[in-house]
Amino acid sequence: MDVSKPALQRQDRCTICGSRFAERKCYYCESRVCTSCIVPVDVSGSTTKCLNCDRKKINRLSFAQMMKRNYYLFGIIIAFWLFTVFPIPFLHLAGLKVDPSAFQPVLIATAAMTIPFVFMFIAWQRKAPRGSQ
Repeated sequence: MDVSKPALQRQDRCTICGSRFAERKCYYCESRVCTSCIVPVDVSGSTTKCLNCDRKKINRLSFAQMMKRNYYLFGIIIAFWLFTVFPIPFLHLAGLKVDPSAFQPVLIATAAMTIPFVFMFIAWQRKAPRGSQ
């Protein structure tokens, strides 16, 4: 390993112009770009958008990209949903005897809490959240 090389030589290159100073990442295609190859904030809104995505007029994420970027969140929601909808086996494993009708308020609350998450994912697919750089 050559210690004499500066840290600047190890930086990523811009996918558009090839510059060594790719400091940003496009929100839509996730490619590394330099500051001269991004669309100005007053044109693109609050996101970091590369020139290629701007030329292709990409303004929203695909469903597959949204699922890929939020897989951990979906996993947590599914785990909570499984525990909430099917808690009786987990409670029997813990040694507790509980009447199944006691879970009706929990099921109603879970269904009500799911609705805002669905709307949030739809809104994020249409426009990127602030600070996504």
